[in-house]
Amino acid sequence: MAANDWAIVIGIARYPEFGGNAGAAPRDLDGPVNDAETFMDWLTNPSGGDVPAGQVIKVTSDDFAAPDVGPDLDDLKAKLNQFKNDIDQAAVPLGRLYIYASGHGYGRERLRGGVYLADSKIDKPTDLFISKYLSWFSERNTFRECVLFCDACMDQGRLAFPTPVHWLREIPLGPNTTRSFASYAARFAGQAVEGPMENGTVHGVYSYALKLGLDGAAAVADGNGGRHITTRSLQDYLIAAMPKLMTDAQVSAPAVSKEPDQGPLDDFILVANPPLFAKDVTIKLPVAAGNSVLLEDASFANLGTHAVAGSAVTVNLSPGLYLLRADGGGWEEGFEYTGAERELDLQ
Repeated sequence: MAANDWAIVIGIARYPEFGGNAGAAPRDLDGPVNDAETFMDWLTNPSGGDVPAGQVIKVTSDDFAAPDVGPDLDDLKAKLNQFKNDIDQAAVPLGRLYIYASGHGYGRERLRGGVYLADSKIDKPTDLFISKYLSWFSERNTFRECVLFCDACMDQGRLAFPTPVHWLREIPLGPNTTRSFASYAARFAGQAVEGPMENGTVHGVYSYALKLGLDGAAAVADGNGGRHITTRSLQDYLIAAMPKLMTDAQVSAPAVSKEPDQGPLDDFILVANPPLFAKDVTIKLPVAAGNSVLLEDASFANLGTHAVAGSAVTVNLSPGLYLLRADGGGWEEGFEYTGAERELDLQ
């Protein structure tokens, strides 16, 4: 167990007065609570983040029954103050801090943004400046590593001035040794999107790609026979996987960010030796592929002969590069599989 790791998880889906819910432009979201719960599942799973559940604060829209509206800034300040008190009394050295936030969001500039809170109004948005909270914990230099995942838009929106961190800065003497990694669903000033995923539930595109990556799809070999998910391999995976989870309309929309952004980007291992990730995927083939195909990986290792049925073949794959060739010769084609695709079309 990562006994000295801690986490903050926030998911805001309901915005009763933000953007005209009473009129023609509803602003509620379907994904953030699902995303927060999914991240929480990974976070506390022994094969995932392995963080003790008692060292996680989780706040979502589902914590507030109508007519209550939340979380607002006071709700989050109360939770965050308790969290700060808990880590001040915890055994040191502290390990890793995770911050996850999902909801409507904004960007002040590249790599500086936050989430709008549930009591936001059209003419008076409220917010949590999530980038500055990451900076606050990083500058304090009490955690070994600080990690931020933010699934929110980074467009400039309506906010004139973000709400500052509600604690005084605490910067100890000496060099800062905290390693930090921040990942955002959108590049400034782009939009993040959500949609129904293969599990039948609506998720943010970024958060679902994050789930796949942390479940093992983002793992890379370390050269010594091990497999690890690093900050860099995860970010590379998100760049590759996110467009695969978008609809054609989302991909073609100029305002939608097709890839995430990251920074700071210290390179360190997020998950050591994660479970092997592999899924069945159906690949549509041209007539020239014949009745059976040979499958090879990027190292040209033979992965067997597979029968073609109905101009398609179903194979179990881990993310990577592959080559399919007709068993009788003549046709071959390479392809990449990220683990996010529901099917591949080589026709």
